[in-house]
Amino acid sequence: MLNDVFHIYRPTYLMKTQETHTRTTLTCLLCRSIFSAFIDMVEENQSEQNLINTITTLCSTLGVLSPKSCSGLIDLNLPIIIYIIKNTPGVASRTFCGLLFQTANNPNSCVYNDPRFEWSVDLPEPSEFMETESRQSNSKPLKIALISDAHIDPFYEPNGVADCDEPTCCRKEQTPRRLTFNYDLLETHVDKSLSNTGDTYMLNLDAATGIKSVNIVSRNNNTSPPAGYWGDYRNCDTPLWAYDDVIERIASTHKDIDVVYYIGDNIDHHVWETTFEMINGMNQYVIDKMRKEFGDNVLIVPCIGNHESQPTNQFAPSSIKGDKLNTTWLYEALVKKWDYYLTEEAKITILEKGAFTRLIKPGLRVISINSNIAYRSNWWLVYDPLEAKRHLEWLVSELYKAEVAGEKVHILSHIPPGVHDLIYTWTREYNRIINRFKKTITAEFNGHLHSDEFKIFYNGSDPVAMAWGVGSSTSYSDYNVNYKIATIDNNTFEPLNIVNYIYNLTEANLTPNRRPHWFQLYDVRGTFGIPDLSPASLDNLVYRMVTNQTQYLDLYAAFYSKLSDTRWPNCNDNCKIDNLCKTVVTVLWERSKCEELRLLYFSSKL
Repeated sequence: MLNDVFHIYRPTYLMKTQETHTRTTLTCLLCRSIFSAFIDMVEENQSEQNLINTITTLCSTLGVLSPKSCSGLIDLNLPIIIYIIKNTPGVASRTFCGLLFQTANNPNSCVYNDPRFEWSVDLPEPSEFMETESRQSNSKPLKIALISDAHIDPFYEPNGVADCDEPTCCRKEQTPRRLTFNYDLLETHVDKSLSNTGDTYMLNLDAATGIKSVNIVSRNNNTSPPAGYWGDYRNCDTPLWAYDDVIERIASTHKDIDVVYYIGDNIDHHVWETTFEMINGMNQYVIDKMRKEFGDNVLIVPCIGNHESQPTNQFAPSSIKGDKLNTTWLYEALVKKWDYYLTEEAKITILEKGAFTRLIKPGLRVISINSNIAYRSNWWLVYDPLEAKRHLEWLVSELYKAEVAGEKVHILSHIPPGVHDLIYTWTREYNRIINRFKKTITAEFNGHLHSDEFKIFYNGSDPVAMAWGVGSSTSYSDYNVNYKIATIDNNTFEPLNIVNYIYNLTEANLTPNRRPHWFQLYDVRGTFGIPDLSPASLDNLVYRMVTNQTQYLDLYAAFYSKLSDTRWPNCNDNCKIDNLCKTVVTVLWERSKCEELRLLYFSSKL
């Protein structure tokens, strides 16, 4: 029976990058079934080894991951899931799966209806405050280097296997992918496998017979090009020397840098074989390299990415102390590694929640938050959804202190607002916080997505705040490498301009013995012809993109992937408007402005 179930599901999982109703429904149904069985086994007090063996067998039989990947992921994650099931009354498979497989477009794709996730934060009334007195008119603007998502793979192998049988490739000792699927022949059979009565979906196992009769699998002839020297557009992480080149390039070219904002994700995507030792080593390497190249006079303000934890994505509440369960080990290690750049107060809050605040100069404060706590793949959300609330309450407290002191604030958050990687309640409440403190917050900077994009916060129809994506120092999943330089007004602490620098990975790999050729991709004001970087100007730009100046939409689509040779040429009109839609969504599933842009764009093309 399981073989039939997996035979139906396996090609569906691999079929498309774009989510479909059939795929999301099958994924949700299978996930709930497996988690329900697993919860029963835990409640029956089966041994941990038996649980590990059972789930490893299921994962390997499913066939979407190699046995090695299955074993590694399960060994790392199962102790946490077992603890949560044993210590969370009424824990339900629906909650695990609803979080894990929520989508950006549809709140009903895998619903979980867990009332514990319905919470709100209290917002204080606006205070009377005075501007900080020490600001100097007409003073030299601040220069801030923006860097994110290094994703260093210490075992990267130039000319290695870039198309392997594991989720992430280009690492030593990997083997080429052996099977490929003929996806076009599958859709009709897969669609017939699902039936529903009301909200209940059933899987028709007879569909497995039809799928087996179709020639869906072929042997791979292993002609895929090998991994490049400077990185690879495919699912490959960053060589050490490519990260070094980014930092050395910034330090040698932009000698007037005042501050560096590093937005997190030092660790690679080989999430089934991470170790505490490797994570600690890479975290140390990243900060040491920046300090060496930028010097002790340049302040570095870091932010924690979801890949810094062990296992990946797991951020436990501070009350969790058990071995292989807690996140305290990470916070303690980062306090030591970042010590040179931290105040004593910052060390205390990092140890508690992985977040901190730091006064950059009189009048400007940076708040580095740990949005990973609300990441949909963080199992600990099922254990205690209110931990995310407590983090936002801390943010409100720090913003209020800044408001009373007359300070302006830059927020660093690894995961951007409104994306499907964050739980809905966090995005809604975060939006309320930004609106409440819009006079205090002058900029926000994000990583995580690797793409180059921005976000506009709204109060009704009024644009009120901006969040700027930093991009990535990795080419993982079809992006060119980049960094940005932000020029900040030294009186208002608002961005005056942001300039993006990249190199073309295809070109760089043609000459492995020569450092990559970096060039300026754009500057926001000059390239898009806007007077400033205010929310109003960006809102106006977005609407011009879909009406009378669609050439700017073409530019935005090209810059989204940083002129990636594998993404940019394949982005059609639907792709362009999908990417632009993300700029106006800061609350998950609130997509009215997105649909307005879509309607304006396609009606103008009639």
